[in-house]
Amino acid sequence: MIPYKLRLENFLSYRENQEPLDFSGMHLVCLVGQNGHGKSALLDAITWALWGKARATSDDDLMHTGSSEMQVEYEFGLAEQRYNVIRKRYHRGKTRKSELEIAVWDEQTGGWMPLTEPSIRLTQARINDILRMDYETFVNSAFLKQGEADAFTGKSPGQRKDILAAILNLSQYDAYSERAKTLAKASKGEAAVVEGVLQDIEAELARRPEYEEALRSATLAEGSAKVAMSDAERSLSEAKLEVQALVSKQEAHRDLEKRLQRSQQDHQETNQQLQAVQAQLRKVEVLLAERSAIEAGHKALLVARAEEQRWNERLQARQPLEGEKQRLERLLLEARGEVERELALARRALADAQKRTDSLAGLTTEERKISAAIAELETLQEESRTRRDRLAALRAERQGLAQEQEKLTQEGKKIRERQEVLKAGETTDCPVCKKPLGEDGRQHLEDEYEQQLETMREQLRQLKAREKTVAQEESALATKLRGDDHELKRLNALQKQLAEIEAALEQAREAEAVFPQLSDNVATLEQRLAGDFAPEISGQLAGIEQELAALAYDAKAHQQARATLSDLSGVERKMAALEGALAQEPGLRKQVAQLQARWQREEEGMAADQKRLQALAAELTGLPQAQQQLRALTQTAEQARGDWERARDQLVRAEQRLHALEALETTRQERSQKLAAIKDQAARYRYLQQAFGPKGIQAMIIEAALPELETEANRLLSRLSDGRMSVRLETQRELKSGGTRETLDIILSDELGSRPYELYSGGEAFRADLALRIALSRLLARRAGAALQTLFIDEGFGTQDAHGRENLVEALHLVKDEFALVLVITHIDELKEQFPVRIQVVKEDGVGSRYFVS
Repeated sequence: MIPYKLRLENFLSYRENQEPLDFSGMHLVCLVGQNGHGKSALLDAITWALWGKARATSDDDLMHTGSSEMQVEYEFGLAEQRYNVIRKRYHRGKTRKSELEIAVWDEQTGGWMPLTEPSIRLTQARINDILRMDYETFVNSAFLKQGEADAFTGKSPGQRKDILAAILNLSQYDAYSERAKTLAKASKGEAAVVEGVLQDIEAELARRPEYEEALRSATLAEGSAKVAMSDAERSLSEAKLEVQALVSKQEAHRDLEKRLQRSQQDHQETNQQLQAVQAQLRKVEVLLAERSAIEAGHKALLVARAEEQRWNERLQARQPLEGEKQRLERLLLEARGEVERELALARRALADAQKRTDSLAGLTTEERKISAAIAELETLQEESRTRRDRLAALRAERQGLAQEQEKLTQEGKKIRERQEVLKAGETTDCPVCKKPLGEDGRQHLEDEYEQQLETMREQLRQLKAREKTVAQEESALATKLRGDDHELKRLNALQKQLAEIEAALEQAREAEAVFPQLSDNVATLEQRLAGDFAPEISGQLAGIEQELAALAYDAKAHQQARATLSDLSGVERKMAALEGALAQEPGLRKQVAQLQARWQREEEGMAADQKRLQALAAELTGLPQAQQQLRALTQTAEQARGDWERARDQLVRAEQRLHALEALETTRQERSQKLAAIKDQAARYRYLQQAFGPKGIQAMIIEAALPELETEANRLLSRLSDGRMSVRLETQRELKSGGTRETLDIILSDELGSRPYELYSGGEAFRADLALRIALSRLLARRAGAALQTLFIDEGFGTQDAHGRENLVEALHLVKDEFALVLVITHIDELKEQFPVRIQVVKEDGVGSRYFVS
């Protein structure tokens, strides 16, 4: 993964309106700034964009104080592809929501092609798949934290193995081993349970003779009990028949009593019905006596009803005319209201046109003023573009100057090394022709080396002077551009204001053009309202009023007819009652005769039932004694059945015990086979416990990884020491008492021989630390299937002395070609000059953190 661009909005100490941090053209970079100014926040932004993780425990803790949303956009390269990731977090009231997007650059279309999945979880999985590493792999490989350069070499041999096991993710095998141990223990417990069950089965099978004797005794007892039960049940059946006959007569006695009670009730109801019909017949006879008076009143009712119907017909004819009259009057009012509304709208439009026409002069003046201001800002915008082009050219020139200085510095180091070798007398041969040098030749060569160094110093002074001039001009341009940006912020607002004024001017000119037409429309509507504005409706209303007068409807006469009809309303009911009485009289007389005959028949039937009831009562006197004998025989039969059931249960249990012994024999064989299988399984689990343990597969994996780690470390250490040093990792140590033991010793070799790492110090030890730490990082990255193209180092220069810092910077220059980008974080300003590219982070009150590339 190679960083291209990073853009932050409201992330930690960074606010909005930040220019993207462009990593293009950077190789060895120093990220410098005071503690707490936001250096580490840039790395947090990268990890949060890619994995949603940073130093903070919560996403909301990463949001700038007082902000409701934040966003990080990170563009990077991987396997000749460009990717862009955008992660957002925002608050909307009580809602907190996150968004994640990823896109890849399409060379054919020249644009970004989305790769975002339907959910954040699936999109994150796709990013991990593209990077071939997760957050933990990144921070343990590409990121060398402060004070961890010797995190591996500085530990004891046993701790080194633990670190290597953690990097190789061997903890999963510890889990497997523990799982196998747990399963072996469970299998052992299960075997103990099965053995206990087998012991119980053997004890039960030994009781077979006892169970067979119990079966013979139970068979004899069951036969005797069954004979006694049959005799008792036969005597009980005979007693039941006798009692059932008496109970049947008892039920007949109760039924007859109930029937006699119902007959008495029916006889009473017949008597009541006879009295009711006789009373109804008397009422009919009274009504028939008033027949003449009722018929005369009914004739008067018919006359009053005809009169009331005649007035009703006239009222019905009048109602639709009244409705039409009201409708026409309502239409007349609506027509007047419509004209009045049109007049109000016309007057309002005329007033609005007058107001817009009056504003025409002021708007024209404001338009000229704003147009002039926009023209000035557009000129400033063109000048600002020119300044930005010049600033980019200066940055490119300064980067070239830094590279030239780096090249001269490296050449000077090589000449100084040759000069030191010459002064020390370690060689007497000419470096060109390889012939021996005399004293004059040695002095001449020393003078030539010194002259070359002086020439290089002069070139470096010139380059630094030019770099300082470029930096000053760059700073001045940056300051000017910030002022330009401040001024140009007004441009959008002025352009928007000009568009609004131009629209208002257009409306004013249109209003001035239509003003005469609007004035004429108002006058026309006023004349129409003063005259007859709906002549057709007025004519229809007059015709309706003439029709109403022709009907000659008299409401008072109509009311009098209704009152007469109301007074005679009771006559109709009496007439109906009279007609009903004429129809009912014959039937009522017939009902009276029928009810009198039924009453006589019921009297005779009740007397017969009373005589039968007395005869049944005499027969039921022997029922109590028969029932008492039945209860005694029932108890005897139940006792005999209970004796037989108990004997039968004893027989069944004896048979079941013998059958159970046969099933136990089968179970014994099955459990014996199961016990053998469980013991075999426990043995396999104990083997797996040892195989997954530290001395099994884990040791084999470490042994397989050490050559890869050793090869990578030696490749880097060779570059760091000009081929003088190498490292060897030993996993076996010979004991004085004989034999060997497991270890992980680090043996360093140089031109003086091989010694343990612990005997080295200073620059040699630091080179070994750095080589092994980077080798471990590459091993972890390769295990994850990723390429380690970028290295972030939180160097911790503050813990080093001046010589130690020089060693580290020198080592970084030697290994920088191993990576596409090396970024070092420091807060020591004097180290900035030793890096060709510097990212300066500062924190300003009220503005937040900002970064500048130099």
